[in-house]
Parts: sequence; C-alpha cells; structure tokens
Amino acid sequence: MIRKIFKGVCVASVCLLLCFDGYAQKIKAGVLVVGGSSAGVAAAIQSAHSGVKTILIDKGNFESIVLPSDEGQTRSGIYANFIKRVESAQKYPVTKNQVFSPSFAATIFKAWADTVKNLTVITRVSVTAIAKDGKGWEAILSNKQIVKADVVVDATQDNYVASLASLKVVDTIKNSSPDSLPYADNKYRTGVAITPSANTFPVTIPVSAFIGATDNFLAPWNRQIIATTATGQAAGAIAAFCSFFKTTTKTLNVRMIQSELMSFGSQLMRFDDVAEKDTNAMAIQNIALTGILKGRAVSGKFYFMPDSNISTDEIMIPVKEYSSRSQIWFLDNKSEKLSLKETLSLIKFIASRGNELDREVTKGWSTSLKLPGKFDPARPVTRLEFAVLFNAFVRPFNVSVDLAGVLKR
Repeated sequence: MIRKIFKGVCVASVCLLLCFDGYAQKIKAGVLVVGGSSAGVAAAIQSAHSGVKTILIDKGNFESIVLPSDEGQTRSGIYANFIKRVESAQKYPVTKNQVFSPSFAATIFKAWADTVKNLTVITRVSVTAIAKDGKGWEAILSNKQIVKADVVVDATQDNYVASLASLKVVDTIKNSSPDSLPYADNKYRTGVAITPSANTFPVTIPVSAFIGATDNFLAPWNRQIIATTATGQAAGAIAAFCSFFKTTTKTLNVRMIQSELMSFGSQLMRFDDVAEKDTNAMAIQNIALTGILKGRAVSGKFYFMPDSNISTDEIMIPVKEYSSRSQIWFLDNKSEKLSLKETLSLIKFIASRGNELDREVTKGWSTSLKLPGKFDPARPVTRLEFAVLFNAFVRPFNVSVDLAGVLKR
C-alpha cells in the first residue's frame, strides 16, 4: 500500500455516463467513498492515510453521525483517535458510558476529515448513476460532476450505490454459537476488524466478508457486519490496497493489509484479557492471527490467557504448519509445561540460530522485548512470553495467507 507499510452494469447507466462525457467536470481518485456514516468517514480517512487520493461524498453536510451502541467496546484505531479529539474539544476525559449526540459526532468527524491529506470531502451531493469503467468505476453526481475511481466503497445506509450499479448485497458471514471455536475454518487468519458480537469466536471478521462478487466494489455492511469505525477502517485499507497496487479485490495481500491496519492502531482480534494499550498487544495480535496460540471462549468472553503455560501438544500441529522441519524437534521434546529454555531451543531449531540468541533475549528481556519479570530459562514460559519471543525471532506472521487463510509458500 501504502505509506506506512509498503511506501455487470446496465446499458442505460453506460449511456448516461457517455452523455455527460465531454462537458461535465471529471475528478479522478483512487477511492470513492459514498456515505457520511461513521464507517464511511473511517473508510475515507484510512484510505487517505494509506497514501491514496480519496473522495468522500455525503448527501447532507455531516449534520449527524450515529455511532452504534457497540462502538465503544474497544478504543482502537480510528475510534481511539476520535475519542482523543472529543476529549480535546470538551476538555475532560470521555467516560466509558458517555453518549455522543449525532450532531456532535458529526462535528468532530467533519473537522477531522477536513484536515486529512489526500482526502477531498464533497457534501450536499449524491450519486445518480454509476457504471464499471475498465477495472474501476465511473460515477455521476447530482451536481453533474463525474468521478472516476479505482475502487468504490458504498457506506450508505441502504446500499443505495450498489443498487444503482445493479449489485446484490448479501450476508457473507455466519455467526457461530456461543463458546464455539471455529478454528477449523482458517479464515480467522485473515481477520481485519473486530466484531461486537459476543457469539462469534474468534472475535474477528475475515477479509472475504468485505468482498462482493464484483471487483473493487465494497458494500459489506448488512445485518452481519455492523457499520462501525472498525469495519469502515478495514474497508478503507482494502480499497486503498487495490488502488495503490492497481489490482483487484481478488488478489489482496492479506498480511500487508493487516499490517497496515495495525500500524494505524486497529485491533483485528479482540481478547477480553488483553488491554488495547498493552505494550505487547501487536505481538499477541500477530501470533493469534497465525493460529499458533489460540484463544478460549468462556461464557461469552474470549481469552488469550497471557499468564498461562503451554504444552508441546498444544503448539505442535500449528507450528508444523509454519515449519515442517520443526517435527524433528517435537519428536525429541515433550513437555506439559514448556520452559523458556525449551522455547529458545525450538526457536533456534526453526530459525537456525545459535547460542547468541540466549544473550540477545537476556539483554533485551525488559527493554526491546518489553517482557515483565526476570529472565529465568528454567521456569515455564507463559503464553505472553512465547508470543513475544516467537513473533520476534520466528516471525510466522510474515508467511502469506490466501483469502481462505491457507498458508502460501
């Protein structure tokens, strides 16, 4: 993408576009976002932050933005930035149960959007026609301007733009029952936004849920995917990726999009026992998205259990997926409580490291690795320590996955 990480159409619509060609003002953009909802604004801000020229259209003038009741479950990504701006405006901290009026939320978002580089906001206009234009799209606005964009994000409440393009919007994910762990479906590895639903575990929405049948047109919001800043931010990163690399939604680089989102503070998998501001939150996110360490659902909550211990049986199968040669190590090593020494032995075996790794870990334990307590190789390793060490020295998150979450070699 992108600055931080990787600096069928009806005949009538086509005719309408051609009729305006030649005398209407044409605007070119990488991403066109339609709809001034919290999801729409978040999509536009993320797309622009990712280095892509973006246009946000609102049929009103940002008079109101209704934030879903689930919005404040976590303070991460664009929503966390929104909270900071609210606190700056009201001069006191936002409380957990504070409710924002639609007009106040709109004022904050509008002022923010007006300052974002690469983002143009056009208000008091609507899309009157839209048609496929090569790999991208061409839209006619009610003010007779024409916008040519690589990707369209329909953030309208009723999927109005999708209906103009004769596209059918359907539910693309299914909820699981409480206390279930659908880890058999590897799509969790492609998660790009947390879901507020307490009935879906792991608590993440796969990237495929954002992709429709038509290339480079995103309209994911329905009864399954709630329009929030988190889902909007995900849509913005996906759209920006396609525009930046001049590709389509069928050829997404999942890990690159996930990394871009996390670099802007987005939370991709939620654990009820890991704070958003935890210094090792990103390492936990990375390892969780590989499936090497899996969460546990209990009574409607999802836990990472950072202080718990690990057995070799727990990690053997997922580690083998990322390193086939690790099976030799597991043949010779069995433990109910994996020690720090055994963890480093496994890392040395997989990453072809020597005893210098021990010195590196000892020196960086509380500094670069930011791990609590003292380094004692004889004691059992915690899930937090394993996640940080594996993320730093094995880097399984760097292994690419396809849209189904299958590892790509």
